[in-house]
Amino acid sequence: MSTTAASTRQGDAAVLRRIFRLHFWVGLFAAPVLVVLACTGLVILYSQPLDHWLNGDLFTVAQGSTTVPLDEQVATAQRQVGAGYTLDAVTPPDAPGHSTRVDFRPSDGPAVGEANATQVFVDPYTGRYLGRRSELSGLVGYANQLHRMFGNDGPKVQLPSLGHLVDPVAYPNATIPVGVGNLWMELTAGWILVLLASGLYLWWPRAIQSAKPLLKLRWGKGGRIRWRDLHALTGVVLSVVLICYVLSGLTWSRYWGENWRAFSATVAPSVSVAAPSTPAKMGDYDRLGRRIAWAATDDPVYASQPGGPTAARISFADVDRITKGENMIPGFAIIPPSDSTEGGETVYGSYTVVNRWPQKLSEQRTLYLDQFTGATITNATAAQDGALSRLTSLGIAMHMGNQLGVLTRITATLACLGVLISVLTGFLMWWKRRPAGGTGLPGPVSDATRAATPKHVVKAVAIAAVALGVLYPAFGVSLLVVLGTEAVVAVRRRTRAEEVEPVSADDGGDDLPVGALQ
Repeated sequence: MSTTAASTRQGDAAVLRRIFRLHFWVGLFAAPVLVVLACTGLVILYSQPLDHWLNGDLFTVAQGSTTVPLDEQVATAQRQVGAGYTLDAVTPPDAPGHSTRVDFRPSDGPAVGEANATQVFVDPYTGRYLGRRSELSGLVGYANQLHRMFGNDGPKVQLPSLGHLVDPVAYPNATIPVGVGNLWMELTAGWILVLLASGLYLWWPRAIQSAKPLLKLRWGKGGRIRWRDLHALTGVVLSVVLICYVLSGLTWSRYWGENWRAFSATVAPSVSVAAPSTPAKMGDYDRLGRRIAWAATDDPVYASQPGGPTAARISFADVDRITKGENMIPGFAIIPPSDSTEGGETVYGSYTVVNRWPQKLSEQRTLYLDQFTGATITNATAAQDGALSRLTSLGIAMHMGNQLGVLTRITATLACLGVLISVLTGFLMWWKRRPAGGTGLPGPVSDATRAATPKHVVKAVAIAAVALGVLYPAFGVSLLVVLGTEAVVAVRRRTRAEEVEPVSADDGGDDLPVGALQ
């Protein structure tokens, strides 16, 4: 073997050792979050059938020949919760034999954001009260909370707002309050991207691993080989899908997602509607049980024209009839008008009707109706959004398993199952490989391995890390913490070793043979 070939082989081995070490430790860190995301994602993906199965007494009723007026159903629901609750939305039955759902929020609680609404169910044929629940309760409710790591609930930190730097008028707040759990999810998502990229690198064919199959499962080999092949095959097949899920999920995160929203609106603004609006935004009506489309969150709630001192609001029954005439999708929610006072003058809100969530991009629609006349103020659809907003909404619809119907639901299901298989096989690989009486964890990088690592590889990894850290600041900060901690540990380890005995050319690190990657 020539000197050049030997040097190349030594360099490849060094890179593989270091990438494997990175892949292992990142996998160990990200595995618990991946398991939570996969399990809760499966529940959310099938939330509607699960809800009807687990709570059939609330959702399903005996179909009758006539129905009770919708406003009477709302009044029945209001009596059940009492005066301490404010009406939040009304969802008429989405099919014959289904109940009416009326949402309330505590009068003394937050009026905006992901408040925990109380859902009351009424039989539309008899007007009978069926029951109530918190939207965050039960299997589906807990899955929604866990999947977002409790979102913006709990302790918060104030982080700089990109939107405020770009457009202080549109984004007057200089900081964004971000829940610690959501921030943890965001930085973990960055490390999951590193996990997927390092896994693809380890799988990529190269001469030093000529015995390693690419898309073949050596099931008959048994032991670690079997789990290695299943781990690699699952990861490679699903890696592109998982990367898309991570990227689309980040657009929905509290910090990076809000900054992305501001960037998207600035670079590719949506078509504005020439109509008076109220101080409220559509995002104020966002609930975990009734989400507002991502691109519509910053849309204003348009105002109704004053109807004079004797004018009265049209009924929910009228809104329901008008909405069905506008061909909104059954399962839509009617949000009542919210009036406000500015400078001593009353600004009248409008009835706001949104299609059921989750939805396809083509189903993203908000209907604004004058609260006095029922006239359509405007009809907002995805076609009015900017290009980046539409792309983001498309990614979210794919993420939720809705955009292509059954195909995307199957893909999402396989992705969740694939994540669980990858975590399980990764654990089994480690279990089979660990030596008797040892942990089998990758040791520190030896001086010999560090010296053998090609400089161009070090530069490429550094550039990629810096780019990812700048694009996703939460990940970038966590990366600096990890590098700083590792540097301190390395210095202390070297100091202790020098105090005991001189360090040899190979200090015992990198305990993974190259053959273990085959």
